Amino acid sequence: MLNSIVGKKLRLYLPNGWVFEPWITGPDYIEYTLTAGPHEGRHAIQKPTYRRLADNVEFLGWYEETGTVVTLTWFLGPQTVARYAAVPKWLADVDMSISAGDNQDPEFREEMARRAAIGPDMPRHIYADHGYFVELEEK
Repeated sequence: MLNSIVGKKLRLYLPNGWVFEPWITGPDYIEYTLTAGPHEGRHAIQKPTYRRLADNVEFLGWYEETGTVVTLTWFLGPQTVARYAAVPKWLADVDMSISAGDNQDPEFREEMARRAAIGPDMPRHIYADHGYFVELEEK
């Protein structure tokens, strides 16, 4: 059993075909790639809020450049996760593949900021669901 998500490379499976491969490089950074789902190919490095809520329960939350708010609560024993994501209307109402870029690319960040400024932000599409994760072995 994992004793923490910090420093781990994981594969996270969520409903509707979402598959993330996050690497929680430390309590201050998460780097991830979406390998399947609505914006497959998205790569991002985010600065989350990290908390250890209880033995075997950890929390990450962050704000995406698209305006999406994401929280993940990791239950280490059963290797499950609870996701809450609030996606702005402008992104939820279009083909989400437009956000499949790399948030380390300045042109991509500018395009997402431009689209977010146009909006609309509300009403947001809420994802409140559960998934599971596995630890990836280092190569």
